[in-house]
Amino acid sequence: MVRIAVVITAVKTHVVDLTLCVGPSMMPTFNPKGDVVVVAKRERAWTGRPTRRGDVVLATSPTNPTQLVFKRVVGLGGDVVDVPHSNGRNFRLTTRRVRVPPGSVWLQGDNARNSTDSRDYGPVPEEMLLGRALVRVWPLTAFGVVENSMRDTVLVRDGSAAAA
Repeated sequence: MVRIAVVITAVKTHVVDLTLCVGPSMMPTFNPKGDVVVVAKRERAWTGRPTRRGDVVLATSPTNPTQLVFKRVVGLGGDVVDVPHSNGRNFRLTTRRVRVPPGSVWLQGDNARNSTDSRDYGPVPEEMLLGRALVRVWPLTAFGVVENSMRDTVLVRDGSAAAA
């Protein structure tokens, strides 16, 4: 029985885990009332797969280290991100450019109007990424792979395009 507990703990710590995603910031990708998601942990160490633009990741919240957040990777180290932001209640959008430092990522919620993300707290060190969302397993009616998608909006220029 102890061996089984050790194996389960090792798998949950180093391979995959089930995590509940609750809240509106990742709508429509996730249901604000809560989805259960399989998260690949330490994937780069196991498979060599680097974090990619469009990945949905689980990260330690930069504003509250006791909380976890799901966000989409919009920019990688070296990228220049065009960040939309509002100028008051009229929601006139302007854009500012931010260069993501090496070793960091730019995270944004899919529901831009209701997400606290890198637009608020800036680039996030890669060390704060805990894993990549792979599959939504609950509710069963929404079972499926979590897509790597940037939707229809292009917010990123990679470092080489920005320099041109």
